[in-house]
Amino acid sequence: MGKISLRAKQERALRRAEETLEKTIIHQRQGRLILGRWDFVIFGPSLNKKQAVLRICMAEQAVIQTAGVYVASIGDPALLGQPGMMPIEDLAGGDISEELRGLEVYHVAPLRPINIIDKRKGSDLDRMREMTLEEFSGSNTAIIETPDQEAWSLSALKYLHQCDENLPDPVMLELRGRMRDTSMIIGGSGELIH
Repeated sequence: MGKISLRAKQERALRRAEETLEKTIIHQRQGRLILGRWDFVIFGPSLNKKQAVLRICMAEQAVIQTAGVYVASIGDPALLGQPGMMPIEDLAGGDISEELRGLEVYHVAPLRPINIIDKRKGSDLDRMREMTLEEFSGSNTAIIETPDQEAWSLSALKYLHQCDENLPDPVMLELRGRMRDTSMIIGGSGELIH
């Protein structure tokens, strides 16, 4: 996935994104990664802290229709322009707060839209954490705690980014290995926050 680059029209949305990424806690990673699929649960408090929300999710690598489009999605926005930018609501299936709507994410390679399989609500964060750890600790599912359930997709991106750093995607490694000009996939001057 490379570095996650975010761009927003409002500074407040970027600050909220930075805070969410910094305060995300990964309790458990997947023990065995399945090629092209990442299973995780993500939970966190609501804004008013009066309840907690758990999402059972799966991110699955999108089918590559054309290599050119796929490569464009991993380039540097300063060099390539808009082709690699994607609104966060497209990645999160529209389940995002109004404040974060329109936040543009860059370096989403491989492209992995997130599917919410189930969404549960609970009375408080401590109880939700306890139930989640009890239910999913023995499974091949990552457990992620987000500081704000409305910004859950950012915490999910952080987890996916860390997976890529530790276990790089074989498709991306192959593409990078065959490219002559790798400058477009190494760092850049976008608004990088992670």
